[in-house]
Amino acid sequence: MAPELARPQLTEQPWLKELLENHGFQRTAPATFTNGRATVRVEGSVLHAIPGDGSKAWRSELKEAPPEAIRQLLAVVLAAPSFLSQAELDRRTTRQRTAEEALQNLANSIRENPDTHSGQHLRRFVWSTFNGNHALNLWRMKDVLETQHNEWVTEVFTAWMQGLVPEATIRRALFDSGEMDRWDTVRFRAPEQKRLVEAFDAVSDLLNAVPPSAPVPQWTRANGLLRQALDCLRQADPGRR
Repeated sequence: MAPELARPQLTEQPWLKELLENHGFQRTAPATFTNGRATVRVEGSVLHAIPGDGSKAWRSELKEAPPEAIRQLLAVVLAAPSFLSQAELDRRTTRQRTAEEALQNLANSIRENPDTHSGQHLRRFVWSTFNGNHALNLWRMKDVLETQHNEWVTEVFTAWMQGLVPEATIRRALFDSGEMDRWDTVRFRAPEQKRLVEAFDAVSDLLNAVPPSAPVPQWTRANGLLRQALDCLRQADPGRR
């Protein structure tokens, strides 16, 4: 039986060097890597991760850990702000500032033209980054918005997906755009409910008039969805029951 080969030391494994380089760390000594701000040092099977902000260092014994587990651990640790390079921190700061400016421009556009086709899409977009209660059709929004609005939306959306647009910034934009005040005064207007009732009645009349046929199941489903929408409005605004 052939003797079991010793596993190469952690610092000699190519995947570790590649992983650290992907996070901006370069080797400065046989067992040390740095991004100019934070440092990763390997001593035997012990890995030390020293943050760049002076906070407590991270230490872990990795002797029995498989490579995939080490990859996952390092990916989590090195993604923390205290382990980012100064260049990456500057990039994030710039992106956040640019996104905040774009969001303020969107707020101004909404305040000036809230009821235009593009204004309605922008209102849904900003609300959708704030909570999960507003449906947004990206295809329609892209088709409707002019170039400048598209650029602002893209800037905000990209930064928001990266976690660089704080909730407080979005809330401020909703106040500045007039959405917070507008929401309290227009969300349960009678005309909106009347249109739903008319649509529900029209589909109900259609179902009562046509014989059994292929489209009937789809019409029945539409009728049920309209009923649900009416029930939601009544539950949200008991005064209109």
